[in-house]
Amino acid sequence: MAETRNPLKTRRKTEINCCVKEIRAMISSNGVTPPTLAEVRARLLELSTHQDLFNTEIFPVQNGDNTSSLYLLSEDDKHEYALYAFSETKGNMTPPHDHTTWAVIAGIEGEELNKFYRRLDNGENEGQAKICESHSEIVGAGTGVTLMPADIHSIHCLINQPTLNFHLYGRSIEHLPQRKAFNMTDGTYKHFSANPNIYK
Repeated sequence: MAETRNPLKTRRKTEINCCVKEIRAMISSNGVTPPTLAEVRARLLELSTHQDLFNTEIFPVQNGDNTSSLYLLSEDDKHEYALYAFSETKGNMTPPHDHTTWAVIAGIEGEELNKFYRRLDNGENEGQAKICESHSEIVGAGTGVTLMPADIHSIHCLINQPTLNFHLYGRSIEHLPQRKAFNMTDGTYKHFSANPNIYK
């Protein structure tokens, strides 16, 4: 990540720290619930309005990363409250997956389609899972989505414009070894490894 001016770097760090501190207080007071995560989304969307600090020129898709790059902006000593900038270009997509922790995505630039899925089986058979798509939502500037630990979604960047989002997790994805990626056709899942190339 190229920093062009130190004042911008300082302001960025200050805004991030303030945002994460407020989000931590929200969750500490009210717990991890859909209404609390909606408040977290609103605070992240407030942070996203600082587009001089967060944009695709500062956080581009890096050469060699194909269609997406992930930047770690903040996490605590326990690898919790992990905030990332996720940059992507047309064609980037993920399989349906869960997070095993709460998550909030907030749009900054561009547009990303999020598909959500419902699990149909009881989870008793290791490696087996039946899911179906339930609905979809667009994440763009001023919009976002929230996910509880067991929620399943996939992301799809379908437009030509470079896209940048915040991804905030209850625990950093590098420390979530039980995330599952689902194969709808085969009715199976496998554990979903974190991106090995995360910029810090």
